[in-house]
Amino acid sequence: MNILSSVRRRWMLEGIVFCMLLSLSVSLLIWELIGRWGSPFNLMVLFGIFLFAALLLLPSWKISLTDTARALDRWLPELEESSHLLLKPENELGALEKLQAARIEGRLYHAKLPHPFRKKLIIGVCLVAGAFSIGFLTHRAQPFYAPMGSPAAPPAKFSPGIQAIHIRIIPPAYTGRPVRSQQDLNIQAEEGALVSWEIQTNIAVDTLQFILSDSAHIQLKAAAPERTLWRWSTVAAHSGFYQLRLGKELSDLYKIEVIRDEAPRIVIRTPKPYTTVDIGESRKIPLIALAQDDYGIRDVTVVATIATGSGEAVKFKEQVLPFNTVFTGVVPAYNLQQTLNLDALGVHPGDELYFYCKVKDNHGAESRSDMYIISLPDTARLMSLDGLTMGVNIKPELFRSQRQIIIETEQLLRGKDSISVQAFNDKSNDLGVDQKLLRLRYGKFLGEEAEEGGAGESFHKAGDSPADFGNAAKVLDAFTDKHDNAEDASYFEPAIKQQLKATLTEMWNAELRLRTFRPQEALPYEYKALRLLKDLQQKSRAFVAKTGVKLTPLDPAKRLKGALDGIGQPVTQTSTAQEPSTEDKLRMALSVLDREDVSGPARAILQEAAGQLGRQAADHPAEYLTGFQALKRLLTGSAALSDARSAQKALGKLVSPPEATPSARNSPADAGLSQLYFNKVNKQ
Repeated sequence: MNILSSVRRRWMLEGIVFCMLLSLSVSLLIWELIGRWGSPFNLMVLFGIFLFAALLLLPSWKISLTDTARALDRWLPELEESSHLLLKPENELGALEKLQAARIEGRLYHAKLPHPFRKKLIIGVCLVAGAFSIGFLTHRAQPFYAPMGSPAAPPAKFSPGIQAIHIRIIPPAYTGRPVRSQQDLNIQAEEGALVSWEIQTNIAVDTLQFILSDSAHIQLKAAAPERTLWRWSTVAAHSGFYQLRLGKELSDLYKIEVIRDEAPRIVIRTPKPYTTVDIGESRKIPLIALAQDDYGIRDVTVVATIATGSGEAVKFKEQVLPFNTVFTGVVPAYNLQQTLNLDALGVHPGDELYFYCKVKDNHGAESRSDMYIISLPDTARLMSLDGLTMGVNIKPELFRSQRQIIIETEQLLRGKDSISVQAFNDKSNDLGVDQKLLRLRYGKFLGEEAEEGGAGESFHKAGDSPADFGNAAKVLDAFTDKHDNAEDASYFEPAIKQQLKATLTEMWNAELRLRTFRPQEALPYEYKALRLLKDLQQKSRAFVAKTGVKLTPLDPAKRLKGALDGIGQPVTQTSTAQEPSTEDKLRMALSVLDREDVSGPARAILQEAAGQLGRQAADHPAEYLTGFQALKRLLTGSAALSDARSAQKALGKLVSPPEATPSARNSPADAGLSQLYFNKVNKQ
């Protein structure tokens, strides 16, 4: 039994190792040929995926003792296919089975046990070695300082001296971007990336310089005694351009574009910036946010502050709430969801919850969202009468009426079990009538009509006497309002009228539920109507703080002396000649580019414009470098036919468009017939 268990464990281990070697070889091959020696994290992900697949397809970890016994019977004839007897308890074996088991037990001790996975392990090791070899050869095909195999064509003026130029860009580790090599001299690199140049010359040269943005001159040192290999590295921090100087020869201008690391962004989609949780509503507020970054998000948290109390007794309590999401620092965007449980956070009626989301990217940069507010009104404060005894208010007795409706609704709900269904419905309907009357009384502030009367009464007024029959003025007087519409029929401000409308809407919702015998559902609308009325009461008050003027104190020693020492006569300076502005000089350069001759004063204007354009090209090489290079060729006399146009296009971006001047519009071909037809249609 011990031998069978040992063989089983060894076979299981060898099978798992074979699956690991097979997965590692395939992962290495894909990572090296496609990933180009990218981030090691990619290799780990590939290895995990292939290992999981291999363990499913080759389940050596499922080998049992019965499988082991069958395999030994098949590979060892001396066991006489009886090794399964060793797995049974001795008390279950017969006399002949005990003899057979004792005989094969001795043979099993001295048998040469097979190794079915040995060949597979050798194959797996060979596959891993082959994958490493292929990756090594692929990696050496584009090394940092590789032999110059098939270099890109250098500039024409450097063809006698430069054989090849290789550039290697190593992005920062937090970007997750792979290392790349190129032979294009125009560079686009991430901020903080290490950019290295290797320049191979076919002859020995004395000096080789890098000129950065026409300002910094960097003298390179030869990397070999033959003075044919030159190297230089720098960190990509700012956009700009560069050129090479070999002896007295200058190359063309080449751009360096730096891709800035953007700050992370987070947008809260739910809830609204200001949320009020009325009575009867859920105190679990869903929070949905979107976090984005150009490289990866490391962490997102919610910073919540609870404000308790009022006046000078306000207390603040801050809490940091994490999201239930694992941030790997690699994924650039997350759709986040969280639930703000006001009860668990300790938010009580009358408190306010202020919160914002803070996001951090894998480079350490942080950003935060706007501040959001969740208010939980205090029903006890709404039911108090303190605010009615001070300040100016709008019909304070009506506030008490709404409060009385709430009190009676709560009393009805508490006594529901002690009264009959009919009495309950009657009381609820009576409360609905009270709510209707209160709504109509408030509607007068918006110019609404009462619901009494009707068409019959109006017809009676329109026809009091037979002489009025057919009198249109009498009929219109009975059926037409004599005031403006409801929007303009009151003296309140638009904001006040809007809140009054919202109050009437809540009253109507409460009335509807009271009339249909659902006072429990009407209670939240009643409270909201009362809260809106309390807000209206507060808006009717205004407070203007007193402000004082602080002047410089006068010196008593100088008062009433009449001394005029130190006071000079005013001098007016006038300038007859005004220096043209930078924009005017650029406009002059645009006109100079239309000429064929750029000598003399025209050349000086272009040189000054080239300085302005060069500064812009250093900051935005992708936009201005082509025009700056064309303008330099115009100044050196080696310009092509399209260089003037390229320079004008670049300078035109630096000049603001001229202001539009009044001018007469061209009359249409139909002598204004279409305009006359348009005017006639509008009049109709």
